[in-house]
Amino acid sequence: MNKMAKGALATGVGVALLLGGGGTLAVWNQSQVVKAGTIVAGDLNLVAGEGAWTNAAGTPVDPASYKVVPGDVLTYTQELDVTLVGDLMEAKLSLDGADNNFANADVSKVVLENSEGVVLDAESLVPSDIPADKSVTATTTFAFNVATVNRDDAQNTADFTALRYTLDQVAPK
Repeated sequence: MNKMAKGALATGVGVALLLGGGGTLAVWNQSQVVKAGTIVAGDLNLVAGEGAWTNAAGTPVDPASYKVVPGDVLTYTQELDVTLVGDLMEAKLSLDGADNNFANADVSKVVLENSEGVVLDAESLVPSDIPADKSVTATTTFAFNVATVNRDDAQNTADFTALRYTLDQVAPK
């Protein structure tokens, strides 16, 4: 092996030792554990209980056999267990699937009442709105237009099996 090859080999071995920690090319560093604690996620949940229909007279009705007429008002009442946990938690409760009704029926917004009889804003629920038992009652009315002309909607069927309540978190402001 010639002198040049030996020199290159020796230089390569020296550099490898220095870079591998065997040499004196050290830099200082330091780290500390941050005392940031732990963060726990909140919760949002909705569980539907029993629902029931009543007519304008407050009489319970079976939707499978009840025949609506113009001017009739049906009310759907649903028990819901609502969980809202979070310091900046805000949620909106809505009823979906109500658009599959008779052409001449107006659907109200959801009215919520907690188990203590307090009416809640379904558009802006916060954890303090929900009682300890998590129970709220959601009510929606379906008003069939008294000014229906001719035989519009006569013998039509509306499928309300797709009705569902949706609880959506509202992003913190």
